[in-house]
Amino acid sequence: MRDPLMAALFTDFLLESRERLDHLEEILLEAAAAGMLGTGALEEVQRELHTLKGNAGLVGLAAMQVEAHATEDLVAALAPGEPPPLEVLTGVDRMRLLLRQAEAEETGEAARGAADAAVQGGARVAFATLDTLVDRLEEMVIFRSRLTEALETQRRELGPAARTPAGEAVRRAHDELGSTLDTLRDAILRLRLVPLATLFRSLQRIVHDEAARDGKDVLFTAEGGETPLDRGLLELASEALGHLIRNAVLHGLETPEERRQAGKPRATLRVSASADTREVRIDVLDDGRGLRRDEILAAAVRRGMAVPAGADLTSLLFLSGFSTRAEADLGAGRGVGLAAVDEAVKRRGGRIEVFSEEGAGTLFRLRLPLSVSILRALLVASDGEDYALPLSAMEESLRLDPGQVHEINGGLVLSRRDGLVPLLDLGFCFGTSTVRRRNGYAVVLEADGIRRALGVDSIQGIREVVVRQLDPWTGRHPAVAGSTILADGRAVLLLDPIGLAGLSPLAGPGGAA
Repeated sequence: MRDPLMAALFTDFLLESRERLDHLEEILLEAAAAGMLGTGALEEVQRELHTLKGNAGLVGLAAMQVEAHATEDLVAALAPGEPPPLEVLTGVDRMRLLLRQAEAEETGEAARGAADAAVQGGARVAFATLDTLVDRLEEMVIFRSRLTEALETQRRELGPAARTPAGEAVRRAHDELGSTLDTLRDAILRLRLVPLATLFRSLQRIVHDEAARDGKDVLFTAEGGETPLDRGLLELASEALGHLIRNAVLHGLETPEERRQAGKPRATLRVSASADTREVRIDVLDDGRGLRRDEILAAAVRRGMAVPAGADLTSLLFLSGFSTRAEADLGAGRGVGLAAVDEAVKRRGGRIEVFSEEGAGTLFRLRLPLSVSILRALLVASDGEDYALPLSAMEESLRLDPGQVHEINGGLVLSRRDGLVPLLDLGFCFGTSTVRRRNGYAVVLEADGIRRALGVDSIQGIREVVVRQLDPWTGRHPAVAGSTILADGRAVLLLDPIGLAGLSPLAGPGGAA
């Protein structure tokens, strides 16, 4: 085990080396795309390699020092304007592997924490530390909810007698504590946000490698790298985008010869990201052949699938085992990736959309929530069961008047000042009621451009809840996004606004009409 001074030095070395290797890879991939390594870029690569070699020797990593030296020799043989050989990128990969191996052998806590470190505001913060802070923050949110409910119970029980100077002082302190906790929550959750630029670099490498393997010439561009994503979703986004990128290169884009015959310029693949108050949107757009209906239908026939006339063929792409390639290769062809990614994205409250025009290209749009940790929710009750509905999807709540509820083609609708809205009975959807009620309350929600009114027995107020994922063995209902724990310790289901919006007004248990 290293002494504390060397452990600290080694931690800094790991972090700095990763950044330098990422920078090296970025320069080399840009040079490969341009077909040349300019004078300035060549000198920068040489400086980075020389620094890596020296630093590796300083901390005693002889194998990495040798690898850096060998890669440095390859670069030294290049003339300005020449493209970098593939062996230079391979050298970067080998140095990354040597770093991981050295880190695995290191027993100091500082070095282990460095594996998940990020740069935030000029300071390196270990993600393990952030995870601990978020765990404590979640506990504080639950405790605050318990305190709030206890104070409300006391106020109801004591009535006017609760309005003593001491009681008012407790209430003011509670409000001030809540305000401070909100500020702390926002600050900690901001620290968990990671710019997508860190992920875009790895996507550029995937495009480079897959295009080279498949004999294609692809220009990769990325926009919106400053868009932040919750660290808890970074691994999911990485996996999903990796599959979508490979799918675009291997299935969507044509070979250079095919594009010349079609009169199309060099193939392009663009990734762009943006965020609003509710979600992060990441687009993967190629200018390739687009989805071909005949190929998708042929693939479905090979697998014995019956496809109704006029069916949405894009939905087939996300079925397990579906692929338009007859044989699997190193990149794709087994039809497992997209299905697995689609299911994982849905479990985390996101979704994937597909838009395509034959001959012009395909757009895969990945939508993910801003955060998966803490959110504000409206608590509702139906047939004695409590549910939490994300507040961001709610338009309004109102008491149901039987005169506002009408039946059309077997389904209920709510008559409002701006028209009719399909009415879902929450208890009927979850099998706790055999009839759809016309009394109680309705919560009007909007998700993915679709509006639904949700019929419930009562509305219990707004709470700040901690989001928990359900275990796979519990099964999946399309209207359930996860679970949460209330202040009194009870577990309740967290509803999925997008899943609810997708239900038919005739939906019964399990979402079936």
